[in-house]
Amino acid sequence: MVLVLVTVLLTASGWLALEQEKVDAIQEIQQRGSDISRFVAKSLAYSVVGYDYHTIQLLLDEITASDIVAYAEVISANGNVMAEAGSRRPANSPKLLMFTNNIAINAEVVGTLIIGISTANTIQRLDSQKFRLVEREAAIIFLIAVGEFLALSFLIIRPVSVMSAALRDGVKENGETVGQLPVISNDEFGDLAREFNAISNRLNEANSRLRSKVVSADEQLRATNEKLLQQSSELQRVNEEFKRLSITDVLTGLFNRRYFESMIEAEVSASARYGNPNSLLLLDVDHFKKINDTYGHSAGDIVLKEIAQHLKGKMRTSDTLCRVGGEEFVVFCKNADRDDALSIAEKLRQAILESKFKIGGETLGVTVSVGVATIPDVYRTSTAKDFYRCADIALYQSKGAGRNRVTHYSHCAEISRQA
Repeated sequence: MVLVLVTVLLTASGWLALEQEKVDAIQEIQQRGSDISRFVAKSLAYSVVGYDYHTIQLLLDEITASDIVAYAEVISANGNVMAEAGSRRPANSPKLLMFTNNIAINAEVVGTLIIGISTANTIQRLDSQKFRLVEREAAIIFLIAVGEFLALSFLIIRPVSVMSAALRDGVKENGETVGQLPVISNDEFGDLAREFNAISNRLNEANSRLRSKVVSADEQLRATNEKLLQQSSELQRVNEEFKRLSITDVLTGLFNRRYFESMIEAEVSASARYGNPNSLLLLDVDHFKKINDTYGHSAGDIVLKEIAQHLKGKMRTSDTLCRVGGEEFVVFCKNADRDDALSIAEKLRQAILESKFKIGGETLGVTVSVGVATIPDVYRTSTAKDFYRCADIALYQSKGAGRNRVTHYSHCAEISRQA
């Protein structure tokens, strides 16, 4: 009876251990869910800010296709549902662990991600293990009780010694039993030996099948892990592509206004801190509306793309070219003082003037007007907004003076003082 009691206690201990394992598994799922939520929120940031509903839906469909994520939802900053995948109440998962994570760009919240992680598979596996534990221990208790009854009823020393000798070192490291119990009688001990041998054979078969399943599960786990790594790499690539597109002008391939505004703020701050000279060139295509009205907007697009290529070919490698408006371009000239900037601007103006643009069967001549501003200067241009405004005033002066010319803001200020 002592062995039976010990087995019962071990069964209870195993049951409690599995219950604790369930708690630990739920905690692990919560941690994984939190990690997944943060990762997906970062991957969605540029799609949310760009209102790319199609890409958001594709990503939610992809992550809910797995057995882990059962539900996903993206809500914009103003509370509108942008995309939703999966189900809040799937049939095979009566309970979901829900995770909510802000979607942010540069600390600005642009939306909310809600993810539901299913615990059904984990709970089902642990419950199955508990019931198998009870069944197995119940079988062992039965055998022990029978053995104790026979030991108390008959002389058991010799049969037990023979059996012990046969069982000594009879289990391999992989759990497989070796050898057979000798059947030394036709009584209960003989029956017990035969039954034990039969059980040993079945256990060996079950152990072999289990090891095969473990190997298969391990291979599947590695394959799944490789797939997740590939998906992570692809998500990173897509995220980088979204980031590139968000700062690129679609027509010309140049940097767009968003990139320019971010870049100019940093450069003006650095110039104020270290005193390095920098210049800004603002270029506007002369009579561009007439080109669109006469030849159509597609012709205007061709002119803009070719102008972009001509400008890129004449710039210094340290300069940054952006398209900030319809026919308006800006060049940030790093470490360029007034004389350097005027020389660069004149070179760009002359390059456009000497270029010919073929539209259909006609060849057009195109000119640009340029406004230039330089920091630091004596006109208290202290912010990026002031810097751009000065270049814009100079551009307006070039337009007013007949177009196809370069004007520096300092010249505008001198004219203003003289007036």
